[in-house]
Amino acid sequence: MRPDLTRLAIPAAMACAVAAIVIGERRFPLRSRTQPGPQRIVTNLVLGAMSMAVVAAVEGPLVRHLADQASNRRRGLAQAAPLPAWARDGLAVLGMDYTIYLWHILTHKVPALWRLHLIHHMDLDLDASTALRFHAVDMLVSVPYRAAQVALLGVSARALRVWQGFFFLSVLFHHSNLRLPGQLDRRLSWLLTTPRMHGIHHSTRAEETGSNWSSGLSLWDRLHHTFRIGVPQRRIHIGVPAFRDPAETHVWPSLRRPFRPQRDAWAPAGRAYDDHVTQGCVDRIAGTV
Repeated sequence: MRPDLTRLAIPAAMACAVAAIVIGERRFPLRSRTQPGPQRIVTNLVLGAMSMAVVAAVEGPLVRHLADQASNRRRGLAQAAPLPAWARDGLAVLGMDYTIYLWHILTHKVPALWRLHLIHHMDLDLDASTALRFHAVDMLVSVPYRAAQVALLGVSARALRVWQGFFFLSVLFHHSNLRLPGQLDRRLSWLLTTPRMHGIHHSTRAEETGSNWSSGLSLWDRLHHTFRIGVPQRRIHIGVPAFRDPAETHVWPSLRRPFRPQRDAWAPAGRAYDDHVTQGCVDRIAGTV
């Protein structure tokens, strides 16, 4: 039996894209690192593996079942449209991208969701590994929302695969520390969320974090006037003001944080303490280069 070349080509193309992003951000960094690389990256990979396990075990089977129903029984908004199958799939992908924009806002605005999403923003540097840094319970809590997206929008099995591939690469790309030429980044930001855009969203300034919510197409930020660009990347401090101690970003403290007494994430940790931590990080990095 001949192998299905399409099924082989898509994973190969995805792997090449991931490799290009990871290699590119190391060769052409957008922002200077503040933390030693290996320990932080291992932490993000461990948290990411736990999150992906939840997605594979719980979300994946459920949304695939709902997508099959949408395909076979023509259920949901996109499937009800009097359009050819490819156009219905396009509508479904757009709907998924827009409703992810809305979900992202909810994870910041709803206190119970922010407890979990905070773990993602606590990273003190921003690169492709941050795209994996989510609390496993955060992924679990999002399952009903993801199921509702697929069922109500009428996302077919094919549209789901397209959206999942696009979403994964987009999240990896805009979290990356990849420095694109300024003009290219600005032009690309008319269509997609770029590393410069998302760097602003991960700023320690609350007014900057409250912008650039899009995860794929930047259209939604422009439509809702939440688009922000032009903040110099060298001025951006990545993270959350109240959590500047690198020890708090490690695996076990990160897993415990949502279930411990909360503190105002946007309250400064204190200049003297912050300077002490920053200098210690600079000294450690200097010793590794």
